[in-house]
Amino acid sequence: MRKIVVGCIISLIFLCGAYVVYRTACAPNKDILEVGTFIVITLTLVALIIYANDTNLIASISRSRWERESILQAYYLMEVIPPDESERGRTMFRIGNPSSLMLRAKVWCDFQLYGQSVEYHDDFNGKNTWYMFPQQVNQGWFELAPLLAKKGKTTEQMTNEATDDNLREQLTMDLQIEFRDELGNQRKLPKRRHFFDFREWQWIPQFTQRGDWNDKS
Repeated sequence: MRKIVVGCIISLIFLCGAYVVYRTACAPNKDILEVGTFIVITLTLVALIIYANDTNLIASISRSRWERESILQAYYLMEVIPPDESERGRTMFRIGNPSSLMLRAKVWCDFQLYGQSVEYHDDFNGKNTWYMFPQQVNQGWFELAPLLAKKGKTTEQMTNEATDDNLREQLTMDLQIEFRDELGNQRKLPKRRHFFDFREWQWIPQFTQRGDWNDKS
């Protein structure tokens, strides 16, 4: 739309300039210097309009890139407290905001125990909003013990049941996070499957999975 408006303005200036030059050239007492001066002024005006438009376009692209990069810099980290310090499987969940903008986030963990969904705290099921101030890291946590207890399991039982065959299916988490900044930009990360390795006592992300290459979810 902007290109059309600028093109129309330049065309109008050229038409007006051509008309004035034509009328001046046809006049009985024409002044070549005045005609030349008018042509130079017309071309200068056109050049200034093009320059102003390009400058505005560059500024818009730079601002858009800055806004996009601010939300793209957001990240998350998970760290499990060692079993000798906590047998409850406390997982420290951190979301970082290195940008200069205020961000909000929603977190969906979608825990599953042997394929059965397990509900947890509202901070991790998309009901509560995380408020992330500029240049800060938000930290929350969840524990495996109460999560397993909902299905009648304990961390000790899960550790004893762990084998090479069921390791990736015992306790899984399909993590998804959505970020929104104060300017209205938003970014929703695709779901990433994690499984808890009870022998190594840590969350392991799966970097590959079967699925539609064109699926953006």
